[in-house]
Amino acid sequence: MAKARSTVRDQKDALRVLGVLKVATATQILNLVRPHLTDNKVIRNALLDLEAAGEVVSEGNTAGPSGRFGAPDRTGEPSQKLWGLTLAGLDAAGRLLERGPEEMGGRARGAGRGGAPHAMGVNATIIAFTEGGIGDISSWRTEVPHALASSGKQNVRADAVLRAKEAGLPLLMLEMDMNTEPVQRVADKLAAYAACYRRHVNDPAALGTWTSRRAREAGSVAYWETLYPGTGLSGWPPLAFVFTGAGPRALANRMQTLGELTREHWAAEERQYVGGDGYLDFTGRVPLVLTTLELLQQHGPQGPVWRRVAQQRGEFEPLLTALTDIRTKVAFEHRQRQRRAAEQARHEAERAAQQAAQRARLQQWAQKEAAEAEAEAVRPCATADCELAVDTPVDWYTDMEVPPEDGIYCGPCRLNQAARNRGLRGVLRRMRNDS
Repeated sequence: MAKARSTVRDQKDALRVLGVLKVATATQILNLVRPHLTDNKVIRNALLDLEAAGEVVSEGNTAGPSGRFGAPDRTGEPSQKLWGLTLAGLDAAGRLLERGPEEMGGRARGAGRGGAPHAMGVNATIIAFTEGGIGDISSWRTEVPHALASSGKQNVRADAVLRAKEAGLPLLMLEMDMNTEPVQRVADKLAAYAACYRRHVNDPAALGTWTSRRAREAGSVAYWETLYPGTGLSGWPPLAFVFTGAGPRALANRMQTLGELTREHWAAEERQYVGGDGYLDFTGRVPLVLTTLELLQQHGPQGPVWRRVAQQRGEFEPLLTALTDIRTKVAFEHRQRQRRAAEQARHEAERAAQQAAQRARLQQWAQKEAAEAEAEAVRPCATADCELAVDTPVDWYTDMEVPPEDGIYCGPCRLNQAARNRGLRGVLRRMRNDS
């Protein structure tokens, strides 16, 4: 038996990557499991050892049938061997990834003979995500079928599926467009995703027969939720399209055309209310984001590379920002609560002002009534031993001139005072005459 040229760890890591990607180059495997290294020799040795063990096989190279590995007459990047799994390797990779046969899928037999350009694009996208800090190789699955009917004969096959809840992406469907087919075909696939998301099946968590579940309204559940439980998504899973295979202008036009052809599947319904405020209802709509492979490799998935066609903001954004809905119902309801609170505060202020004004008027009325009562009250005469009121009149028949009312003494007291004054004047006059 030949001596192994690689470590068991290197071999296991290579199997894990091929278990997910199905076909890859040694450099792509290196970028995913040994990104700190620049020479892929350790991975090539691991693949050679796995090939000797019958677990991997090389069936072609990135040049495809038009050239051979290392051909000197080829231009561009050097071609590399493409590696895939054998049946034994697929079983071994499934054990390492802790995935069953249904999750593992097939082994992409013969995919490398044509150069696998589409798979290379998908691999490059996954590498860009992992290098950008979103997930690792175990977060991905490739070539994942999603049935459109119970028969399973019709399905939409996702190029890749990402589950990285720790990065804010509990579920992301990914499609790679190499600019090799009419854009209408791409639009048809997006429509197939919408049909898959709309599909409902009997809730597997509900007990009993279908008739009994229906009778007690146990109901159904979205089919995609049975495949990916526990996502916590409030709407449909987001769908990302990555474009490559043409220049920036051509790709921009292709993205715009795709958006126009699929508007019914991603455009939100605007809920408008009195006052011009409202929200965008994304219920039953595909959260669609678009980018190019070149932008993704240059800036990473968390850079300004994504365009959310439904947001109509125009600029490229980081992935999580692009996937965040704007003008949501939650934000609208928050504004409604703020408006109601402000209206209530205004009413309370007006009511408080009205109550203060009423209290002021009542106080004025009370003061006026008190003054009038005081004015109308009968005051006693100021004479010490007089018990008459100050407004008691003088007898009508008196012939003596009575002083006018002074508000201090009653009429009889004023009369008596006048009489005393008159008698005193008489005495003084006689005394003056006598002298």
